[in-house]
Amino acid sequence: MDIFSDYARYYNLLYRDKDYAGETAFVLEILKKHGCAPKTVLDLGCGTGRHALEMAKQGVAVTGVDMSETMLSMGQTVLGGLAQADYPAPLPELLQGDARFVRLGKKFDAVVSLFHVMSFQNTEDDALAVMETAREHLQPGGLLLFDFWHGPGVLRDPPERRERMIEDGETQLRRVAVPEHRLSDNVVVVNYTVSIRDLKNGRTAELQEAHSMRCWFLPELRHLAKQAGLRGLDAGGWLTAQAPSLDDWNAWMLAAQ
Repeated sequence: MDIFSDYARYYNLLYRDKDYAGETAFVLEILKKHGCAPKTVLDLGCGTGRHALEMAKQGVAVTGVDMSETMLSMGQTVLGGLAQADYPAPLPELLQGDARFVRLGKKFDAVVSLFHVMSFQNTEDDALAVMETAREHLQPGGLLLFDFWHGPGVLRDPPERRERMIEDGETQLRRVAVPEHRLSDNVVVVNYTVSIRDLKNGRTAELQEAHSMRCWFLPELRHLAKQAGLRGLDAGGWLTAQAPSLDDWNAWMLAAQ
């Protein structure tokens, strides 16, 4: 199932200000700190390949996997307009597949899963399956790094209705996010309504999506990592080296093969 469906076509516009370069630098620094300066990386849930492309700029060969045909098509269109000679590593290879079940038959120095892919796994079984995929693709001693919605932070600062307006000169988007917090499941269902207006001809359209996001707690993630045959090594608030705090909605975790 493509959880983004039509929404994916507007993904890059909605997140055009996201600091992919800074996030990639942070991820590579954490990996390096723990003894891994990767030459090859598997990106599970790569989306349009923006993190993968930033890694290629740093000399890392990335294979990206995502379920969404639309996301992958968008990424492949971008890659098709780039010159390999401008990059110190091969341009990313983007493949369709489910992060829970894909098996590529090769090993990587590191596996990453970014932009809350782990929180799109709403059950322990699904999160465990993603970790098992990572283990199967890691070189001996390889590292897995992923980010997630941090349960304590979400509980302290519960999700609320949010509205965002953005345009690029051709298209205007208005996105309204209305959350439904299912406390018993540690899941937030974010109901998106996206209104699109073509600024050239005035035509409008509206689409709706519901994204179910699991809020994870570090003890349960460490337990799942152990079940998957991985060792939990480190964790922090997103883009910091400090332990996750109650102020952190987003956090990262590192595990070793």
